[in-house]
Amino acid sequence: MDHMENIINREAAGELRCGEQLAFLRREMGITQEQLAQAMGVTNQAVSKWESGQSYPDITLLPRLAAYFRVTVDELLGVAKPQNIRNIYLEIKELFQVTPQEECFSLAFRLATLLHEGAVSGGYKGYLPWEAGQYGLDKEPCKWGLSICSEPEGATAHIRNGIFFADQKYYQSMSRGDMAAICETLQTLGDIKVLKTLYALYELTVADFENLYASPEEIARRARLPEETVRQCLQLLWVQEHEINEGLYRLQGPYMHLPALLQMFLEA
Repeated sequence: MDHMENIINREAAGELRCGEQLAFLRREMGITQEQLAQAMGVTNQAVSKWESGQSYPDITLLPRLAAYFRVTVDELLGVAKPQNIRNIYLEIKELFQVTPQEECFSLAFRLATLLHEGAVSGGYKGYLPWEAGQYGLDKEPCKWGLSICSEPEGATAHIRNGIFFADQKYYQSMSRGDMAAICETLQTLGDIKVLKTLYALYELTVADFENLYASPEEIARRARLPEETVRQCLQLLWVQEHEINEGLYRLQGPYMHLPALLQMFLEA
């Protein structure tokens, strides 16, 4: 059986991921479906059907498409081994598709630890500061503690259960309005009583941001603050009161993820 017959059999078995790969390559090149259609001499509808998986490009078009995107035919069809970012992207996407919903964030975090390791060690510095192969694959990578790398090209930090990345080439200057908003938030959270209230409410409701609420009494016990102080602090935070049971609160808007982000200040 020659290689092309093998591809045709894969197509019949539904193993090809040509549509996803085409969409990814097109977006990576920054062109529209219409531009790709014009380049290949087909209709916009044809390209749309390719990308949605309703049909495949004619076999005679495969070499032209591969040359256009500067990939091999196998890479174009998504049957090549993941040796570049395009195929790795599809492998990761497929991995998320078969992962239970409640485990997706854990999977994303474990992948992020591998990316962090590559940025701060072998992939950038040329050395490994820890035993190779264990960091991102550890059962509980959140317990690795603190690891920070700041370079002109970018920065990354892994602190407890949070991982941060920044690519300096995409940096955007802060406006006066942006700075004023940050200053206002920092002034509010600069009060230790407000911060204690924030983290107490976060810890009481983090298991379910939509349905769990906490009373000022519960928050006060958790934060070890007087209940009246907690009530005053709640007025300074972005919280939502229960629609039926008044006097029960949960975090709302950006304050739902702010406690996790604030951990990055530990080594600021």
